[in-house]
Amino acid sequence: MKILQAVAANFIMTEIFIGGRCPLDAKKFWLHEFISEKRTFVIPVYQRNYDWKVENCEQLFGDIVHIIENKKPHFIGTFVYQETVGADIFRELIIIDGQQRITSIILIAKVLYDLEDDDDLREDIRSTFIKHSRGELKGKCKLRPTEYDNATFDKLMSDAAFDEKNFAAQEKSSAMYGNYCFFRKKISDSNFKPKDFFNAICKLNVVSILLEDENPQEIFESLNSTGLDLSPADLIRNSLLMPLDYARQEELYKTYWLKIEDLLRPSDNVENFIKQYLIAKRKSNAVMETQKQQLNKRNLYDAFKKYFAANFSDDAAETCLADMLRYAKFFRRLIFNDDTEFDKLSALDKKFYELVYLLDAANAPIVLMYLTDRYDRKHFDEATFIKFVDALISLVVRAKVCKHNGITQQFAGNVLARLDKAATLTEKIFWQAVTFGRGEYSFPNDADFQRELVGNKLSDRLKGNACKYLLYSLERAGDFAAYSEAVIEYILPQRLNDWWKNYLRMKNDSAAHEIWLHNLGNMTLVDKSDKSSGDSFDKKKNRYAQSKFSCTRAVSIFSDWTSKQIQIRAKKLAAEAVKIWTLPEEFNTPSLPADEIVTLDSDFAALKNSKPATLTISGTEIKIQHWNHIVREVVRQLYALDPYNFRRAVQMENVRKKFSVEPTDFKIDDDFYMKTGFDTGTCLKTIDMLAGNFDRLCGTNFKEEIYFTLKPDTPQIEQPNLFA
Repeated sequence: MKILQAVAANFIMTEIFIGGRCPLDAKKFWLHEFISEKRTFVIPVYQRNYDWKVENCEQLFGDIVHIIENKKPHFIGTFVYQETVGADIFRELIIIDGQQRITSIILIAKVLYDLEDDDDLREDIRSTFIKHSRGELKGKCKLRPTEYDNATFDKLMSDAAFDEKNFAAQEKSSAMYGNYCFFRKKISDSNFKPKDFFNAICKLNVVSILLEDENPQEIFESLNSTGLDLSPADLIRNSLLMPLDYARQEELYKTYWLKIEDLLRPSDNVENFIKQYLIAKRKSNAVMETQKQQLNKRNLYDAFKKYFAANFSDDAAETCLADMLRYAKFFRRLIFNDDTEFDKLSALDKKFYELVYLLDAANAPIVLMYLTDRYDRKHFDEATFIKFVDALISLVVRAKVCKHNGITQQFAGNVLARLDKAATLTEKIFWQAVTFGRGEYSFPNDADFQRELVGNKLSDRLKGNACKYLLYSLERAGDFAAYSEAVIEYILPQRLNDWWKNYLRMKNDSAAHEIWLHNLGNMTLVDKSDKSSGDSFDKKKNRYAQSKFSCTRAVSIFSDWTSKQIQIRAKKLAAEAVKIWTLPEEFNTPSLPADEIVTLDSDFAALKNSKPATLTISGTEIKIQHWNHIVREVVRQLYALDPYNFRRAVQMENVRKKFSVEPTDFKIDDDFYMKTGFDTGTCLKTIDMLAGNFDRLCGTNFKEEIYFTLKPDTPQIEQPNLFA
């Protein structure tokens, strides 16, 4: 790369070598010479789509204005390319590096063409930068972008006058369209004429580098490592396509990858899809099976490469892409917005809409894609599928109310691992899978759900539109056709006016506002056109009596509105809620008393006479007999997750003395042992400190995901040495 940079800086016309292997032909050109009459520039499928940001366009525009003002040439950079096999006098050049710049220059040229009135100058601009003017390529664009950008680009390059009405909303959201409009406004608002800008871009210098026998993938990745910011989705696409010859690349790109992108626009959906696709296929959200590190944008590409290597042969890119496209179609069904017409959705899609969109269950698509795959393979019918989704909806609602974790990536992976063991999915098997968790991963039971529903400050637990969803579902379970017409109103208003202050004082209930304002019983539904939330209760009663919402009409039967009435209504609504968001009786088990759950924040001294029953790590429960057994399990899991950082963690002063190199101690690995025979307090303190050290080194939250349950009435006993 230093050689390439030196060439670019000094405009050396010579043959150069990368790695002493293949010659590269580097030459200096004026940009308008490089974009000659006999060349068509092709953006290969492994390149990212055109996505220059405003700041990139600002920089280029500033450089061009600087040329106008100073009348001096400007070096715009290098263009690295290959010629297609069998290229004749009309050559196709495959751009390896430089596509963002050359595309932006052509967009500027088209703006100048559209703004200029002089026909001769317009033709000069057109033939120099935009389209071929003679021969068999006459009228064809000099740039062929990726298929993703091609339709928008062709419309922009039309000889007809620019008209925004010709572009669909999806095309207007593209960087291609947005940057054309950006340059058009900047040039129109400037003090210079289109001719000035045309003369300026003709003064742009480039160094072109022709790759002859060099591997384009190696060059591309080398250039990318120096600053070309590719998304994880770009890197994944390239890893699948670049090992293939160009014809095969184009075939698979058009057959599979382009369809994935088209299905999942905007591009952010593609990255999210791939992450959730990997979790669904691997039944885990870890980057590797033995690592705790969770999938994220930084490690998604590495995780995909590991998945591909473990599940496909080197020449199986098409098999992988075909499977991804199949799942992308499943994922597309789960993308909704404010314009979604609920009435036009199928019964199953209405359930998807409720779970993914209204409840904002961001990780639910992991489970839903997996279920759709099995449904597509006739493993169960639609009625059963709807019951599965209802179970997930019930889980998410109860988890939100009770401040449990709900459907996390990790929870989703664990559920799928359980479901995957069943050849046929039944309701019972599904309920067993979604109720396996403990603690914050558990499925809240009826008693806990009702208790939290009638508790204080429910709106603190139900963020966004969740309170509205809850009340609307109590009103019209499953029918969200008129959902947008409803808003939440606080019966006892959020801001007390004089009438309400006097009323509560007269009722000897001045504390009601502070305590019960955000209680479920104090919230109701009104039409969004109704803006009389500060009315007296008598006026509200009259208004509520005419409401189209039955839960609101029911408020009008109360003669007063104080703490007592709020609690009565909350209990009634909570009783209805458990009938809508159900939990089968066989899974409706009592939650463990708080004094039987031990976290690493507990008082260890108070546990001297106790005996553990279970250890739960990251939602997975393990039966345990003794406290030393817990130490063993935690140490094993931490070491398996990240051996390097575990060894660093045990070198810290607070735990160093607990580890040794003595073979008589508990063996962790070769030449790595742990001392044994700890009492209860030492066991728990060791786990606490070790997990804390590990989390600080790895950026994880392992410590927060460890807890234990106790056996009732356990006598004090001498704990055996399980490490011996």
